[in-house]
Amino acid sequence: MNEPLLPALHLNVLYETDDRGRLLRVRSGSVSTPLAHLFRTATGNHWLINAGLPEDTAARLDTAFADEPVLMPEDWEHAAPRCLEVVRNLLVPFRQPAHTAPEYRGPAYTLPDDLPMLDGAEVYAPDGEVSRVATDLAWIATAPDVERPIVVVRDEDGQVVSVCHAARATSEGAEAGLDTTPGSRRRGHALAVTSRWAAEVRAAGRVPMYSTSWENDASRGVARRLGLVLYGEDWHIG
Repeated sequence: MNEPLLPALHLNVLYETDDRGRLLRVRSGSVSTPLAHLFRTATGNHWLINAGLPEDTAARLDTAFADEPVLMPEDWEHAAPRCLEVVRNLLVPFRQPAHTAPEYRGPAYTLPDDLPMLDGAEVYAPDGEVSRVATDLAWIATAPDVERPIVVVRDEDGQVVSVCHAARATSEGAEAGLDTTPGSRRRGHALAVTSRWAAEVRAAGRVPMYSTSWENDASRGVARRLGLVLYGEDWHIG
């Protein structure tokens, strides 16, 4: 995909917006909707502001984000957005602890077309045998169609122990959701399901995406070992 179009696609896969381009909700029923989201890339910054905020607050947030300098990828992790404290202070009156999305910063990656295809991963099709899925991953048996493709790895007993699915998705792109049971980690399963999942998404004419938090060393390790390309940084605040 043309790189200048990727930021808009990335944000559209994550969120639904109104006709003003304001943030309405996350494309997932289990995640709180943030009050603002800044997406930093080497070619420019992009942002969304919650549709429920007053117009004067939204205008001040727009100004703060518009003034944010553009940094290179190697600087993102250790250089917090310059507007961070301004944005935090503007949003204090609207942050209700019981309903607040946590503050989050982390890298976003593109997945190369030529990812290595590793053995062992398969597209999951529910077969009604609950015992064939690890308890921690039992949700895949009733996952809605929007989360497909679901790609899994099974252990030597035929039980699903690692999953990659579309955590958020549209007809144009999908964001990877990755989970492996604790006892089956560090065996290459996450690499296998992620690479196969990306191939399945791309075969359906969509763009696969992968993101995580800066603190998630295991997830960042998957990205590094697969050769994913650091493309942007997400920062959202509830």
